[in-house]
Amino acid sequence: MRAEMPSEPRTFVLRDRPTAAGAPRAEGHVGRRVVMGACLTAALGALARYTLSAGSAAPAERRAAENVFQAAREASRALAEGRLSPTTWQELVERAFRGASVEEIARAIDVESLLTRARAAARGAAVVPFALSFPGGEGPRIVTKLFVLRAGRANPPHAHDNMVSMHYVLRGRFRVRHYDRVRDEPGGIVLRPTIDRILGPGEATSISDERDNVHWHVAETDGVLLDVLCVDLEGRPTDTHLLDPVRAEALEGGLLRAPRLPTVGEALERFG
Repeated sequence: MRAEMPSEPRTFVLRDRPTAAGAPRAEGHVGRRVVMGACLTAALGALARYTLSAGSAAPAERRAAENVFQAAREASRALAEGRLSPTTWQELVERAFRGASVEEIARAIDVESLLTRARAAARGAAVVPFALSFPGGEGPRIVTKLFVLRAGRANPPHAHDNMVSMHYVLRGRFRVRHYDRVRDEPGGIVLRPTIDRILGPGEATSISDERDNVHWHVAETDGVLLDVLCVDLEGRPTDTHLLDPVRAEALEGGLLRAPRLPTVGEALERFG
């Protein structure tokens, strides 16, 4: 059974901490922490559990979709227990979703019903969080949500700390850019471009602190992204840092020094 979803937390807090690679975070930087940790966990705890088998998909499709989400849950369990690296999580979860039919995934989560909850967004994406219940009882929490974008709109370029996530195209076409996060500096982050592609339904990319961390999705057509993520890795809060790669300073070796953007409003005005 489904119930109305509480709105996502909108609070932002400044934080400084070491990077996963051990490089110091810049003191006094204008980074912004999205409270995706305790607040998001509490919000998700209040959600009605969304059951895969309750959708409109046929039994075989439901089983295929269940297997994909189970694979994501098991990879997340292994990551939480230290048996899996974040980059291996990326590879396993991307592979699981690419091996399934996009139609199976869409019907199994009843995407049409979820889209009725998408509120119109003047800029950026309409975000629709939903929770899944799995056969076999409780396991590590994975966060699932849809990002619904009109043509020309974008999720602005940003980085995350202490998080892994996979971005799967359910509908439409997106220009997707990723960058490795080489180091943090006062006022900016040094990036290495890694991905610049047009993706369509059934294709996916992913992020971790170690690989492709900075990401930027621009809708070439009206489109829907499915995000599957784990936050607060190793008990450390997940942070978000808004960036402007377009105004980046070119460095040696193809690196870029991208300035930070101080507010979500500015990031949406510039890119959304």
